Amino acid sequence: MCDDDAPRVVDMVRGLARQVGADAVPMLTPEALNGNRDLVDIVVAEQGGKLIGACLTLITFSTWRGAKGLYVVDLFVEPQARGNKTGLHLLKLAAARGMARGARFIKLEVDHTNERAARFYERLGFVRKDQDRLFVLEAKTLKLFVD
Repeated sequence: MCDDDAPRVVDMVRGLARQVGADAVPMLTPEALNGNRDLVDIVVAEQGGKLIGACLTLITFSTWRGAKGLYVVDLFVEPQARGNKTGLHLLKLAAARGMARGARFIKLEVDHTNERAARFYERLGFVRKDQDRLFVLEAKTLKLFVD
């Protein structure tokens, strides 16, 4: 991804939020995306010079596995481009890039309403881990916690 792609990637992340019916609008901006490229790896798919998909990942570490892993932050393909393996190609490219950085596993989350995405990942061999629960401290609560 080049810096000029950031506004379109931000639009895709917002499109994903709309697709799953999220109550909140992602606060991601092109500046935040480009300013955190040391953390976030982004691969994009183009068709006819237009972005049609993006996969955003981070390197993580698992103490249980004793290994680096790849965390998929977001994978989005424009609705009109779905069904032609764009998502699969983006995920494979992101995985290869992660492996080149030492990743030995991939971890991701799927919105509980997005059964189509869950089935996609299961077809690829991902295993649902229902025993894990996600907990978050948002900015305001984090500040209160630290203070």
